[in-house]
Amino acid sequence: MKDRIKKIILFVGLFILFLYSDLFYLVPLKLLKFDLTKLTSREQLIGSNISSLIVLIIIFIIYHKYLISKFKDYKKNFSEYFDFGMKIWFIGIIGMVISNLLISNLTPLQEATNEALVDNMLKKAPLETFISASFLAPFIEEMIFRKSLGDMFKNKKVMVIASGLVFGLLHVVFSFNTPLDFLYVIPYGFLGGAFAYIVAKKDNVLIPISFHFIHNSVLTLFSIILMGF
Repeated sequence: MKDRIKKIILFVGLFILFLYSDLFYLVPLKLLKFDLTKLTSREQLIGSNISSLIVLIIIFIIYHKYLISKFKDYKKNFSEYFDFGMKIWFIGIIGMVISNLLISNLTPLQEATNEALVDNMLKKAPLETFISASFLAPFIEEMIFRKSLGDMFKNKKVMVIASGLVFGLLHVVFSFNTPLDFLYVIPYGFLGGAFAYIVAKKDNVLIPISFHFIHNSVLTLFSIILMGF
């Protein structure tokens, strides 16, 4: 019981750290009496990336023994893990595509607000957005929503569902415009659930981190190309 309470406290602490990570750069600037309203979008994103890097370092310090052991495991079983991860990632993508098509055809919604925000950031700061989406987000999100959150549940099925649901909500709750936007919890939840399933089956968070990196990198680079950069 005490061990489970510790895991819950750790998850809550990391989740709060994740939500308010921008304070790592905003507070120092405020203390220096810098006018935050004068920050450009690029400067804000650079500050946000620095803050995310600090969160990443904190997570690594907390889980360094686990990560080192799982890296050795991943290296030893790379072929098996990569093939399995590829299959489950593909299933997650199919779930995302089908649910997105249903949402766009059955509702007035055409694009998740979160996606629109990312596209807007790409236009203003493509390099900084790519770093955030492709390198920082995959590690931080997988460690918090697959490893830390996952450790709270003994039942793996419940873990997969909870991880997918929380992951989906995270990508909607801070950017929704109408209640209908919460339908996008479904496609995001499919991907989050797929990544959680990988951890449930192989007990190695580095696998979904890898495919989260690939997923975000491909989508971000594709968007950058379409924008003509």
